[in-house]
Amino acid sequence: MPTISLMSFLRILTKGSPQKVNEYSKYLTPGGYNFYWRLKEATHSLTVGGESFADCAKSIEEITNEVERKCNLAGLKTLRKMEKNKATEFFDAPAANCSSPGGFVSIKLEPEFGTVFNGQRRLVQVWNSKATNLNRTAAGVGIYLLEKYLCVDVFASCKGGILDLRKGELLVADVSPANIEAIVRGEFAWLDSFFQAHSKAA
Repeated sequence: MPTISLMSFLRILTKGSPQKVNEYSKYLTPGGYNFYWRLKEATHSLTVGGESFADCAKSIEEITNEVERKCNLAGLKTLRKMEKNKATEFFDAPAANCSSPGGFVSIKLEPEFGTVFNGQRRLVQVWNSKATNLNRTAAGVGIYLLEKYLCVDVFASCKGGILDLRKGELLVADVSPANIEAIVRGEFAWLDSFFQAHSKAA
């Protein structure tokens, strides 16, 4: 079963059907590279780990690809400015995979950190895609999945959030369309159909 990170899932969600087919076809074979994996680690270290910005930036500054280095470092700098403003506490966030109804694909839910932001406990996923703007629908889908699958049990008091480092804002459920559940069901149905068809072909 292919596993797709939440941020990749949301990025593809913003595209039209022909582009979706191209993007999801990449998951039919193992492999791939996460452009932002060092930012993800540095984000956790800066927030939950309480490490200094300089220490967190070291691994990013070692990236040899100039574009990758600049994008990751810019995201970390934005985070440094934001996390000092309204966040009063950080904690480790839970992680889980949620499977599509047909079981042909799973989405990896792995928020970088938990925080208390404006008095509300939140599980926060970081968005830093340079090529794709996070639209209202995609953000709503991401927040919906975080809250449905992770804001449970000891984290039931938490809400989801997506920290858009490109725009410097924390997106919460207020941005979600009213029919968000239907949108999620429709997208998962499309995914099941796509991967089922290719599993039969294989």
